[in-house]
Amino acid sequence: MKTLKVQEALKELKGKWRWKKVLIYGEESYLTDQFLKKLEEREKLEKFYPDSLEEFFSFTGSSIFGDSSVPVVVHAEELPGKLRKKAERERFVKKLKSLDSFVVAAFSNLDYRTLKGELFSAISEVVDVTVISEPLSQKTTLGLIKKKLSQKGTVKPEVLTIIAEKVGNDLWELKNETDKLLCYPGELTEEVVELLLTSTPKFDPFEILYTLLEGKRDQFISRVLYLIAEGTDPLQLIGLLQTQVRQLVKVASGQTVKLPPQALNRVKQYSRKLGVKKGLKLLKLLNETEFAIKTGKSTGEEALTSLAFKDVD
Repeated sequence: MKTLKVQEALKELKGKWRWKKVLIYGEESYLTDQFLKKLEEREKLEKFYPDSLEEFFSFTGSSIFGDSSVPVVVHAEELPGKLRKKAERERFVKKLKSLDSFVVAAFSNLDYRTLKGELFSAISEVVDVTVISEPLSQKTTLGLIKKKLSQKGTVKPEVLTIIAEKVGNDLWELKNETDKLLCYPGELTEEVVELLLTSTPKFDPFEILYTLLEGKRDQFISRVLYLIAEGTDPLQLIGLLQTQVRQLVKVASGQTVKLPPQALNRVKQYSRKLGVKKGLKLLKLLNETEFAIKTGKSTGEEALTSLAFKDVD
């Protein structure tokens, strides 16, 4: 079995990708997500969630359109909690063995005990490559920030340092914050970046998510419509919501996230209310909403406002 760092895997995907059966895990979930997106440019993927494994067991190798597709079990970090009985674990591994290709993707790190447990030991024996999504070095992270912000021209090293210090190495957070900086019409000076990274927008995406979780439909819809009217890309807004839900799921499953104390307290509060199961269902719903917009099935406004009437219980 081959082991690759996710950066190596992403490079290989640009050329001849020869691996058919893949396990990917690691704490840098953004890179895991990027791996799946790049793979989807080459292969037709069909995703399955731990809460709906019967759908995975019924997978025949063909999509609803008759084309051959690769099954992807996402959020595999939840599998040990779902497959508690030995017979269930054996059934899952047997299904993997019957497939010509598959991906098992965990959006968090798997500790030594989990990897050496019965389930993931068996999965490791079936796959032909394991991809590990490790956090990038600070030097690499600074290079990515510089490359992205170069769209606005030359950015001073001092500005890059401020961003790295304030946001950290979490690539989801860096994506969100640099997206915000790119929207600024003027030069990104040290003073401007300090202000933009510490100020609170009129409608914080976290606040929008909380109104959704609390069932405040009218408030959720009005805030979404306001942001869209102000020029916010609906897909960007969905991306922000997906990031927040991932953080809630992480906290609900006992993992740590890096946030300011006040924000972290609210995340903990809502993660207890939401729980892992509902969180994954909501994340699936957001993924479906994103797909609906990308395929033209719904407008951004329609897809986002319809979230207020969906049930994740």
